[in-house]
Amino acid sequence: MRSFRQWFAVARLPVFVVAAWLVVAVCTAAFPGRLASVAAQRPTMTLPATAESSRVAEELQKGGPAAGPPVVVVWEASARQAQITRLNPVAAQRVLRALPRSAGSAGPVTSSADGRALVGVVTLADPDESRLQPTLERIRKIAGSLPDSRVRLAGPAAAQADLQTAFEGIDGRLLMIALAAVAAILFLVHRSVLLPLVVAASGIVALTLCSAALYALGTWDVVTIDGQVQGILSVLVIGATTDYGLLLLARYHEHAPEMSPPAAMRTALRASWAPVTASAATVACAMVALLLSSLPANHSLALAGAVAMACCVPAALTFVPAAVLLGPRAMFWPRGPHSGRSGGRVWSLVAAVVERHARPVWTVGCAALAGCASLAVLLAPGGLPLGQALAARAPSVLAQSALEAHFPAGTGSPAIVLVDSDGAARMRQRVDATAGVARTDVVPGAGSAKSPARTAIAVTLDSAPDSARAQETVGRLRTAAGPRAQVGGHPAQVYDMQRAAERDRTLVLPAVLVIVLLLLLGLLRSLALPVALVVIAVVNFLAALGISALIFGFAFGSTATEPSLILFSFVFLIALGVDYNIFLMHRVRRESLLAGQRIGTLRGLRATGNAISSAGVVLAVTFAALTVMPLRYLAQIGIIVAVGVLLDTLFVRPFLVPAFAVDTGPWVWWPTKPPAGPRAGNVGEQRAQPDMASV
Repeated sequence: MRSFRQWFAVARLPVFVVAAWLVVAVCTAAFPGRLASVAAQRPTMTLPATAESSRVAEELQKGGPAAGPPVVVVWEASARQAQITRLNPVAAQRVLRALPRSAGSAGPVTSSADGRALVGVVTLADPDESRLQPTLERIRKIAGSLPDSRVRLAGPAAAQADLQTAFEGIDGRLLMIALAAVAAILFLVHRSVLLPLVVAASGIVALTLCSAALYALGTWDVVTIDGQVQGILSVLVIGATTDYGLLLLARYHEHAPEMSPPAAMRTALRASWAPVTASAATVACAMVALLLSSLPANHSLALAGAVAMACCVPAALTFVPAAVLLGPRAMFWPRGPHSGRSGGRVWSLVAAVVERHARPVWTVGCAALAGCASLAVLLAPGGLPLGQALAARAPSVLAQSALEAHFPAGTGSPAIVLVDSDGAARMRQRVDATAGVARTDVVPGAGSAKSPARTAIAVTLDSAPDSARAQETVGRLRTAAGPRAQVGGHPAQVYDMQRAAERDRTLVLPAVLVIVLLLLLGLLRSLALPVALVVIAVVNFLAALGISALIFGFAFGSTATEPSLILFSFVFLIALGVDYNIFLMHRVRRESLLAGQRIGTLRGLRATGNAISSAGVVLAVTFAALTVMPLRYLAQIGIIVAVGVLLDTLFVRPFLVPAFAVDTGPWVWWPTKPPAGPRAGNVGEQRAQPDMASV
C-alpha cells in the first residue's frame, strides 16, 4: 500500500492528465464517423458565386424551384442476335415520364444513328446531396423497365454518387492503415511494446478532438468538410501529432540517464515546446494562406488545417509525457529509456562527411535536387477526366464510355450559352461554327418563363465535358459569344475550376513563402539562414514533383493531375519541410551557444538525426496511406508529400542544410552576431571537447 501511495504522489498530475484526455476521447469518439458521413455527402469542389458558370446557373434558376444536378440515362440494346435490335425512343420517353416529380424532370429521348442506344437527361428535383443515391436508384429501377435494353447512368449526378459510394467506410480503412504503419515504425525505432501504442494513441485523441471541433464548426456553417479535406486532415493530424511526440521523447531519452523520470520529462518539455509550437504555427499559418484562394473548398481546408494543428500540439505535449510518466520503465520495456539516446555510428559518420566535405556536399546536393526538379515539367496539371479520377469500373465511368460509343461525348452535359433574345439567332450561328461543337439546341422555356429577355442555347460538345479538349472549346465559345453573352453548364464549370486553380497558384504560393519566411526570421533571428531554408524547401518541392511525375507515369500510365494538386502539395511540403529544419537549427543554435557555430552545427546534427529522421519517415508513411483513397487525385497528393518529406528528412536536412551552415560559417546568422561559446574562436579546442549526449 505504501508503494502505491508513493507512486500516486509522484504520478498524481500525469494520472489526472491522462484521465482528462481519456474523457475527451470517450466524449468525442463518435465524431470522426459523424464527420466522415457528412463529408461523404458534400461535393468535392465548388465554385465561387462570381464565376461565370455560377452566374449562368443562378440566372437559369431564377423564379423556379432549386434544381439538382443532371443525370444522363443511357440505354444500350442487350440483344446479341445477328439482326440489329433497334430501341424505341417513344417507349423510353414513356418510361421517363413515369418518374415521380420528386425524382426529377425528364427531357426528350434521343436515338443513336444505329438505333442500338438511347439517351435522355433527367434534371433532379432535389439539390440535397444526402438524398442523391436513393434518387438515382429509383431512376435506375424505373429506366430499367425498358425491354431488351441495359440502362446506365452518367453525368455529374452519377459521378457524385460514385464518389459518395467510394468514400463510404474509407475513413476507417485509412485510419487503420496510418496507425498500423506508425506503430510499426515506432516499434522499429524504439524497440518497445507500449511506447508505440502511447504515441499512436496521442494521434487518435487529437483526431477525435479535431473531428468534434470541425463537426461543431460545420454545424454552425463556419466550415464545409468534404471527403477530400477529411481524408487529408486525418493523415495530417496522425502524422503531426506522432512527429511532435517523437521529438519530445528524443529529448527525454537524452536526459533520462542522468535525471529522474519527472525531472527528465520537465527538461524535455522546456526544450521542446518552443520548436514544436513554432512548427505547428508554421503549418497552420501556411494553410491559412489558402484563404486567399477563390475556391470555397480551399477556405474550408485552411480553417480545418489550423484547427487540426491546434489539436496536435496539446495532445503531443501533454498526453505523451503524462502517459510515459505513469510507468517510465514499463513504457520502454524491454530496452529501457536510455536505449534511444545514442545517435549511433550512422549519424557520427554523417557528421564527419558534412564536416570534411561541406562545400561539395551542399553544392552537389543542390545540383542533384535541381536535376530532379527539371522532371517536374512532365506533370500535366490540366485536370483529371472522370475515367482517370475514379476507378475504371465505377458505374458512372462505364456509363460515360457507353455514351461516347454511340453519341457525341458531350451529350447530356452541354454548355449553356445565355444570350439576349434579340440576338439569339446570330449567336447560335456563331456557336455552330465554333470548333469542338457537335450540336446546338434552344432550351425550351428557359428564356421566356424565367428571363423573357434572355435565351439559353444548349451546346453539345464533341468531347467529354471534363476533358482538355472540352476546356479549349469552352474558351473558344466565350470568345465567340462576346461580352454580352455568358457561357455556363458543366463543361464551363470545369473550365472555371481550372482557371481558378491557376489564379490561386500565382497568389497563394508567394503568400505561403512570405508567411514561412517571416516565421523563420522571428525564430532564428537571422536573415541569411531563413532565406536559404526557404530556397532549399522550394527546390525540394520541385524535386518531389519531378520524382512523383515518374511514379505517376509508371503507376497510373499518365502524368495528368488536377491543377489544385500543385497548390496543396506546395503548402504541405513547404510547411512540413521547414518544420524539420526548424527542429535542427533550433538545436544548432542552442549547441552553438556552448561550443561555437561549427561544432554546434555538428552536435545539433548528431543530436537530432535519429529523432527527426524517424519522425519524417512516420509522416511520409501516414501521407502515403492516402494512396488507398478512391480518388487518384488524393493518391497523387499522398505520393508527392511522401516523396518530398523523405527527400527532406533523409537528404536535405541531414546533409544540405548542415553542410551549408558549416561552409558558410558565422555568415549564416547574418545580420545578427553568430552564437559563440566561451572558446568559439579556438577551433582545435572545440574539436577536443566531448560531445553532449545525443539522440
